Amino acid sequence: MGNDILQAIPVLEQDIPADQFLVNDFWIPLAWVSAVLVPLAVLAAWWLNTRRRRQVVAGITPQQEALAALAELETQLPPMRECALRLSLILRAYLAGQTQDPALYETHEEFSQRMDSLAHVPASCQCATRELLEHLAEFKYAGETTHDATHAHSLVETARNLINRIETAQLQAGNTEEATA
Repeated sequence: MGNDILQAIPVLEQDIPADQFLVNDFWIPLAWVSAVLVPLAVLAAWWLNTRRRRQVVAGITPQQEALAALAELETQLPPMRECALRLSLILRAYLAGQTQDPALYETHEEFSQRMDSLAHVPASCQCATRELLEHLAEFKYAGETTHDATHAHSLVETARNLINRIETAQLQAGNTEEATA
């Protein structure tokens, strides 16, 4: 019985080359490389596209956005109540974007009662900004829908001048800070 077991064990050939066990198929390594590189390429393309979009969007300033909206409003000149509503929204959106004032997200009462409202607006423009917003609020809440194109045009021009004054005052304040630093 002892010899039967020894004879049952097969004898292996000594010098079998390892190449014989390798599959020489060109497509398997190519599939692995593709499985890694294709998702990486898609991810890189998505990242570059997102980055490029951010750069394009970042090129529009709150001032440019507000002035474009004012120009559009000026071509339409709706009745006074709607004009005041839209002017107020444009001005508040500008303040939210340019000076980080939360006026856009508040009611007129909340804005009026907040002690630090317009704190980030240059001091030389705070009074004019508050007065314009108060004047627009009078039209917004009056419920009157008359159409006074001259007065509407005057309000749009006042808002445009105010936005430009705020921008100029901020640039001057920034230049002054740079000069003293």
